[in-house]
Amino acid sequence: MTKFRKPILAVVVVLGVLYLATWFVNRSERTTQKFADHVYRGRYGEATQMLTSSCSMKLRPDGGLTLVDRAGNTTVVPAGKLPFGVGGGQPDAPGDFSMTALGSATNGILEAPAIIMYLSVEGGRICIHHVDS
Repeated sequence: MTKFRKPILAVVVVLGVLYLATWFVNRSERTTQKFADHVYRGRYGEATQMLTSSCSMKLRPDGGLTLVDRAGNTTVVPAGKLPFGVGGGQPDAPGDFSMTALGSATNGILEAPAIIMYLSVEGGRICIHHVDS
């Protein structure tokens, strides 16, 4: 039994290292999915807890949303534009992903321009790079 102890221990250590490496590599993707789900479903309190300290997201009394990006710029998203969906931003824009609030449309044409927020994952937290409105 003792002659198998070292090989078994080595296999356990290798599997542990592989698990941790996989967890670390997929951390950014999991954070992105979790944040996007919170924002899409209107769970802004949970989404705010995932933001870096320089960014914020706050639900307004009228049902709108106030966003503050990393530079301190404030954007108000009217309640009629919500929810945000994943995607819609420019492919060469900064950040890891984007989310777009479209609002209502008539015959497939938006009644007002879309609001796009560009985001990135930084150290396991989400940062709002900027918001186009």
